[in-house]
This record gives sequence, structure tokens and C-alpha cells, in this order.
Amino acid sequence: MATYTIYELTTLIQDGQVKLREVNKLHVRAIKKYILENVLTEQIYFPPIVAAVNSLGTDKPLELTIIDGNQRLKAFCQIEEMGSRAVKIDNDEYMKIGYKLLHFVQKTEVVVQIFEGLTKEEGDQLFIDLNTKGKKVALSKRIAFDSRKELNKITNSILKNNKQLKIAGVEIEKRAIVRPTNKKLLSLSQLRQIVAIFLTGKMIHRAVDDRYEAHLEDNDYIKLITIWFNELFQQYPPERIGDFEESMLANFPLLFGIAYYVNKGLEKHPFEVRKQELVYRMDQLRQVDWKRHNPVWKHFQGSSRAGYYYLANDKSNIEKLVAWLEEQRG
Repeated sequence: MATYTIYELTTLIQDGQVKLREVNKLHVRAIKKYILENVLTEQIYFPPIVAAVNSLGTDKPLELTIIDGNQRLKAFCQIEEMGSRAVKIDNDEYMKIGYKLLHFVQKTEVVVQIFEGLTKEEGDQLFIDLNTKGKKVALSKRIAFDSRKELNKITNSILKNNKQLKIAGVEIEKRAIVRPTNKKLLSLSQLRQIVAIFLTGKMIHRAVDDRYEAHLEDNDYIKLITIWFNELFQQYPPERIGDFEESMLANFPLLFGIAYYVNKGLEKHPFEVRKQELVYRMDQLRQVDWKRHNPVWKHFQGSSRAGYYYLANDKSNIEKLVAWLEEQRG
């Protein structure tokens, strides 16, 4: 193991002493974005770069073949130029970031794990193993440990503190909920999608985009989501809401649609306005029969299996559900 400053590594690359593989430009751009977003707080964490050398001497190797970390090194090479440009802009914030980037390049050290005497085939195999054999961090861990993304922090707060939601159940261990056997109301990823609707006001279907403009404080979003769950559980008890034998709300597309219905068009409004409108919109649904045998559900896209009707989980169908929910307001 050896440590190099970023400046040392970028200089070696420019001098042709470090051999890089072909890189993915989108990945390089994502790494630069990560550095830019966190350089002021100095909360930047990278795993060791992995390299090979023909033979190890007594001094730190100055000729390296990079096995893993090519995208990071390519991003490092572009950071100094970004910092130099930023300090020349007549804007205090840009200049501050620029000087931080230059300091980052000069002073930050990264660890390089060095293997001696690998053949090309062994180096290629090591690259494959490093990038395919590692276990992906579970969503539950990403949500529990992520200290940066408001989406994850708010989801974690709701998960820990909402007593009624705990009764209704959130599936953490399994990636998907299999109905009708599993009677928990939501999976963790589904809860995160619902939280995202409150933060963005958008119908974010399946994939959650972390890029959005927050208009309220985190605690305000937590209060709104808590109020929504309270209103929901007044209409269907948490003990039975996830039971597919009786509750159509165990169909996630319907629950997702309700979450969007109460947030639609309100993302830029102040907290009190959103709170009042949320309670009003939920109150308009009190006459809806949420039972599974209500024939109205067959008017929406879905499929029947073993006597159960599964609503189609696609955007167009959810839009139809939202339109129908809006009709209930009269």
C-alpha cells in the first residue's frame, strides 16, 4: 500500500508514467460532480486505487498500470483545471470552490493498493472480480447511513418514528412484496418513492431521481408525510391495510396514486397551505370503498390472478387512478 497526493498522480499521468484503461465519460462526470458537491465540507471518500507494477523496489513506485480506479484518476486530472477556471470568475462562491478544488488536488492523499508481477490476464481478471464480486450495499443500509441525501434521511426518519406505519409494516429484508402472502403495506423502496413525491411534487415512477429543488425544511416534509399517513390510517386501519385479502390499498399503484393526488401542484407552496390542502384532499376520499371487491377497480388496467386483481404499475394507469381520485372531490 502506498499513498500519493492527487497532484502526484495527475503529474505521473501527464508524464505517461501511469497507464489508464479506457474510461466511461458519464462515470467520470459523476465523480467530478460528487467532488464539487462535497469539496467545501471536505466530506469526500474514495476506496483505494488498485494498480500493478512489474517489481516493487524500496521506493514508492512511479510507474503504475491502473487496474481499478481509472475513472477516479481521470476525474482528478480534470479537477485542477476546473479549480483554476473557477478562481478567475468574479463571484465569491465560485472563487471559494475554486480555491478549495486546488487545495484538494495539492493536499489530498489517496491510497493505492499495488500488486507486483501480475500478468495482463491476471490484471484483467482482478479488475473483473473487483467490479462484479463485491456485494452491493442494501437499500436499507444506504437509507440508514446516508448523511447527505435528504430523501434517504427523511425516509429513515419516517421508518423509525411513525408508529402506525410500523403496525402497517414496511418490508426491509426482501426487495419485493409478494401478495397475498406478505401483508406488510410497503417495501422500503416503495416508501422511498412515496417520500420522493412529497419532496418533488412529481410522479417519480420506479427510479427515484436524487436531483430536485427542496422548497421546505426536512422537518416540514416529515410532518406532511406523517399527517398523510395519519389521514390514510383513519380511512383504513393499519393492522389490515396491507392485507390483500380485503384491502385494495395493498396495491402499491393505488397507494402511490393517492400520494401523488395529495401533492399534485403543491410542491412550491408553503407548509401551512400544503398541510391544509392535504387534509382537505384526503377528507374528500372518505366515501371511497377501499375494499378489494369494489368493482370500480376493474375499470383500471390490471390483471387477475388466483382471484386477486393486481393494478398495473405503469405511469398511464397511475395517471388514470389520480384522475379518478380527483373526481371524488366533486
